[in-house]
Amino acid sequence: MRTVIPFLILFIWIPKLEANDEAIELELKKVDLSSDLDGWTPVTQSKQINYGEWITTGGNNGGGVPNGWGGIWEQTTTLVWEDFKTVTSNKFERAVLSDGNNGLRVRSIEPFVPSNATQYTQQIINSYIVSPRIDLSKNNQDHLLFQYKSNSYIPLDLWIGKNDGSYWHSVWEDGQGLNSEHVITRNVGNGFREVKINLENTLVDLNLWLTNNGFTNDVISPQTDRIYINFVAKDNANRWSGTSTQVLEIKSIWTPSYYGEGQPQQTSIDPIISFDYKNNSVTFFGGVGETYELQTSADLKKWQVSHSFTLTSDSETYPISDFQDSAQRKSFFRLKHKP
Repeated sequence: MRTVIPFLILFIWIPKLEANDEAIELELKKVDLSSDLDGWTPVTQSKQINYGEWITTGGNNGGGVPNGWGGIWEQTTTLVWEDFKTVTSNKFERAVLSDGNNGLRVRSIEPFVPSNATQYTQQIINSYIVSPRIDLSKNNQDHLLFQYKSNSYIPLDLWIGKNDGSYWHSVWEDGQGLNSEHVITRNVGNGFREVKINLENTLVDLNLWLTNNGFTNDVISPQTDRIYINFVAKDNANRWSGTSTQVLEIKSIWTPSYYGEGQPQQTSIDPIISFDYKNNSVTFFGGVGETYELQTSADLKKWQVSHSFTLTSDSETYPISDFQDSAQRKSFFRLKHKP
């Protein structure tokens, strides 16, 4: 007799970790572009582009003459006219992208070189957008996540630095794979790629390079509370008039927390007056840096400002005589915030 034992095979589907879930696990903050730039600052760059008409005569088909060295034909290039234009890169702007997400968009400059020119001098013109001050001191292994869509005419770079006049340092380039051991990229659809950068390990490697090359003053601590992130769009698009502009888009940016976030907000402290008649002194208690008014009254009905001062510590003591009116036999005091 053959026994048939029924069994059930369970298929367990493990969903791929979405960017938002991963960013939350890494304790990152999403840059909120729903109404403004969330503290990020666009910066432009200006350069001069020369263009003109040059005519080349001579050569094998140009009626030139042999130069006496093996029958090589000489060519002559003559400038017919030349002009230049100083151009400024476009700013990164907040935009609602085609998939409905809020993001950043920047376009290459409007092409302007006329058709009667034969050539122009290409210049790469950068557009920057700089983060608020970033705090890396709260967590270990801080990361940066973002998604972008670009092309070879307007690629994206990522710089980090102190934003204090010292050098910015490139830690990732579109398609170049710098610091690839600390960078993970993947396609996420609709032409976008996602980039995840381990900032702590990247800084460790960067600092090693800076130290070995004599730039010790530029070293950035992986636990610093003062670092800035700089997205750089490198406009290398065609400048011929009538050609299309190029577009770069960034979305779903997740960073470590901004400096000062999560710290308790300073609250206004109610001031207190304490009299010590034995030592003929009065002590004022309040918030450091707060400005208060000392008001006096003879009848608790009419009050007038006697003194105004800002506390440099949480308490300050003075002689009572500094605040008494010798013309009044009795005085009442109260301390209030200066409006």
